[in-house]
Amino acid sequence: MKKRNIILIFVIFINILFSYWVKEQIGPFGDRVSGVVIAKGRNDDTNRLYVATWTRLYELTYRNNRWDILDMGITNGWGVCAGDGRNDGIIRIYATFTTVSPQYGGVYEYTWTGSSWQREIIATFPSSPRSSAGTAVGIGKARNDGINRIYSTDGNNQRLFESYWDGQRWNTIQIFDSSGVDIIIAPARGDGVNRIYFVGQGTTIKELSWDGNRWVYQPVDPNVRYYYGITCGYGRNDTIFRLYSGLGSSPYTVYEFTWDGNQWIKERVKGFPTIPRCLTLGDGRNEGRVNLYVGYSRAMEYSYNFINNQWDSCWVDSAGGTGSYISVCIGDARNDGINRVYFGSSNYYLYEFSYISTKIEEKESNFTVITKKVNKCYNSIGQVISNFRLKKGIYFLYEKGILKKFVKIK
Repeated sequence: MKKRNIILIFVIFINILFSYWVKEQIGPFGDRVSGVVIAKGRNDDTNRLYVATWTRLYELTYRNNRWDILDMGITNGWGVCAGDGRNDGIIRIYATFTTVSPQYGGVYEYTWTGSSWQREIIATFPSSPRSSAGTAVGIGKARNDGINRIYSTDGNNQRLFESYWDGQRWNTIQIFDSSGVDIIIAPARGDGVNRIYFVGQGTTIKELSWDGNRWVYQPVDPNVRYYYGITCGYGRNDTIFRLYSGLGSSPYTVYEFTWDGNQWIKERVKGFPTIPRCLTLGDGRNEGRVNLYVGYSRAMEYSYNFINNQWDSCWVDSAGGTGSYISVCIGDARNDGINRVYFGSSNYYLYEFSYISTKIEEKESNFTVITKKVNKCYNSIGQVISNFRLKKGIYFLYEKGILKKFVKIK
């Protein structure tokens, strides 16, 4: 029993000591990283990162232990998304753009031909009364008719557009007199009906519903402006869809919105000493649970987990630094079966965060005594851990990213 208790205490200690986030810097990209998405953009079996800056669009492919970066050209827009925009089963990349001399905004579509990227303008925004500018872009079945459409915003003239491929050409119409820098299409009310949700940098959260004849507008929180970022999902790991957004006025707070059948119920998740600029939901720790990830000004990042009927929080990146985190996504961009969290920063870099957890269970069979020392050991993403990080004589053995056992050297 004594030996078992010692092992249990040791397991708890190791889990606390050696669970941590590994931060990798990617770039620089020459301008603010305002959008990032993971997709099989070439319609093969490979996930890639698509990164939008304020000036250019990039494709990132992870191979041979490094990121290969392809410059896809000038955009001068903010947003990027990926999906089956033509409803033909082919994934394409969509990015907002702004041209100069003369200035006008719109949306580019990128199609991989097998050897190169083919770019096409699918929407242009009227430059009236001011020159238009491409800002946000999203894709989804917002009319609930089984057809994907592209939704984009003109940040200068405060307009929202819808673009539809009819089989021969793109048709674009304005559907609302407002704009935003973040846009999603989701069944946030939990009724299976997709709606458009969008927010600017310090604005109200707007909801648009298609009733079969027209777009119906309703603010999610009509009394408060100053919201940043929007995401939707099973944030509490239950069966209820909820909306999440960050309040950019003091006291800075992340809020959760739940539709009760008649109205939006607003609940505070957590507060923070600086502006929450972007957020998303996902299994960033590869634990089979959804967490809420929020990027803040001063290059700080938090993870929020709903457990035991309350929100718990922990640092992902507490070091701070130059710039602010302004875009985020989660996924298996390295194609190794491991989700990672990607934050775009205003300091021109993209940051990758990998969660390293011991995942040790309290089983005596996991505790193995050996006599031969090893010179190095690896964490769950294949990186060498220097011996100074470990207690003397303790090493970790991983298989396919999962810790199988730990060993003690006599």
